[in-house]
Amino acid sequence: MGNRDDIRIVLGSLRYKTATNTNLSIPTPLVQTAKTLQEFDRSIDINLAQLFHDEREKSTVFRPVCKFALIFDNAYSGKTNYPPLENNLFYINETQNTIDQCKTNPDSVKWEGYPQYNEFDFVRNDYNTSGYTTPDSNGMVHVNFVTKSASTYNWNHFISYPYMNLPGKILQYSDDTTSPPTFNPFRAYEGIPFIVRIDDSNSSSIVPGNDLMINGNRVIEFRCPIKHGLSVGEYVKIKLKASGFEETYQVYALGNGLPGYDEYVFNIYNIGFNPNPFSQDDYGNFRRIINNENPDDTISEYYVIRHKIITNVNDSVLTNSGFEQNIFGDNRKFESSAYTPNKISRVSYKEGAKSYSLSFNRDIDVSALRDNHKRPISELFVTTIWKGYFGLMFNNGVKLKQGLEINLPLKTSLSPNNWWQTTLSDIPDVTMNNYIGPNYSIQTPGTIQFNYIRSLQSGDTIDGGFYEWNNFEQKERLLSDIYHKMTYNDDVFNVPIVPHKNDPDIRYGRYGYFYQPHRRLTLRVFSDYIETGDIRNTVDIPDYSYFSTTYNSFIWRDIYEYGFKDAEGDGVNYPFLNGTHYPYGNFIFRIIPEGTNYRENDMNYYATLYGAAEPKNDGCE
Repeated sequence: MGNRDDIRIVLGSLRYKTATNTNLSIPTPLVQTAKTLQEFDRSIDINLAQLFHDEREKSTVFRPVCKFALIFDNAYSGKTNYPPLENNLFYINETQNTIDQCKTNPDSVKWEGYPQYNEFDFVRNDYNTSGYTTPDSNGMVHVNFVTKSASTYNWNHFISYPYMNLPGKILQYSDDTTSPPTFNPFRAYEGIPFIVRIDDSNSSSIVPGNDLMINGNRVIEFRCPIKHGLSVGEYVKIKLKASGFEETYQVYALGNGLPGYDEYVFNIYNIGFNPNPFSQDDYGNFRRIINNENPDDTISEYYVIRHKIITNVNDSVLTNSGFEQNIFGDNRKFESSAYTPNKISRVSYKEGAKSYSLSFNRDIDVSALRDNHKRPISELFVTTIWKGYFGLMFNNGVKLKQGLEINLPLKTSLSPNNWWQTTLSDIPDVTMNNYIGPNYSIQTPGTIQFNYIRSLQSGDTIDGGFYEWNNFEQKERLLSDIYHKMTYNDDVFNVPIVPHKNDPDIRYGRYGYFYQPHRRLTLRVFSDYIETGDIRNTVDIPDYSYFSTTYNSFIWRDIYEYGFKDAEGDGVNYPFLNGTHYPYGNFIFRIIPEGTNYRENDMNYYATLYGAAEPKNDGCE
């Protein structure tokens, strides 16, 4: 029968402040509240929304999906007399080449043009090209095309994650707009590079009376090639390369009075140093300090991320993205048989406009993975690596190159940056395979070697970008992303050497193509606020927390739940089905020709440097 222990009497004054106490009578109900429970006869109400939420939060299994829009500018033409390639160019000067072929030995004529779009596309479709992908009348073929490998001949796609930091990685920043030109190789832990400007003169010596001024105060300016991430009032630990001078200063002001420079230029007070440790066009590196009263706790760390590959080539599935085309369209033309070396007419493609869907045919469980700061995995990367199986991009012994975004701009002579000629730019963990081409070499038949990149495997490692981390903020910031560079194989396709801008007799290395290998796919988001907790009074302090001597407690950032987004819109809400998350990314994959103005500020820089005409202004603006 009814149980009086289930009845609780609460005075009105104890429920609300203004309520009055009243006499209450409690009738005794004759209601049965107990029931004999028969074995196997049970029922319970289930909250489906809560069940979905609980299963979603516990799941650590992901199946990444993404879309790529391939954007490529086929910028470099060259010459070849290697028949499989010669017969399949997007021709230029074909009239003159045809005349030369009639006048001289046809085998000695090098036809000019651009390698076709198939040489760079994600999925090759030249499976029936005589002599190139299928045997010709003589039984010769450059590559026996296998249809199922069409999506892996040029590029390979993987999933990777950032698993460790490389603070000792050697990097380089050079700038030959200074006098003399700077050449600053440094290790990542040294911090962000800069160039000093102490007065308004153009010489390397300091001219009295030409001091830089901001708000009536003399300053020393530091120009950085990447965003410094500083705020006024913070501190910088500066180290000069030439003298080894090292000291900490407070940031007085940002920028140099020109729009867009606040993120790249910072200034300190020029207090009249005697002797002055700084000189015009000096260079070095700095590390950011948030609070100089506790520098050990608030100084930033700098490093290159090392990625670990966790899938294999065959785990990726690449398909055409329906009928989607990017905005740039196709560039193709009809090649008449009268103007081709093998007298066969065809349609050639210089550029295409395709988009692709990339998925993976196996689930990825991240429960056992920790990132480069020993935190639970919050992001994966879709990593795309050039394979180049057809062998047009590498000479014998030349590896795929890697460098940072700060290494992309050309020198003022419009020649390639010095970094790409050094062995430090070789990717250390990417090995080369090779094969001997068909018996088409005129000088030494059957000895042309074609090199290509060995496909990476699960467990292999590859470098990522240059980053900053501050324990006090518990936040990581990308400073300069990583790029790869590939250059044509001169044994089969000869691209003109880059001449000096003012002296054609001075020759530099050949231009190549850049691409960005890693694209971020966010799985979860760390909160925008910092939690603090005392080990004695706080439960559930995560194992990735950091003990801050400033707070005298542990600090960390919580991980948002799936489906939650904060006021800034940070968070994820991917589909979840059958115990698996389906994160999605929409990416643009650019193949960038070296020597092009790939950033707007580069266009302005070179226009100013070489005296390009200013836009006309008719006064109506």
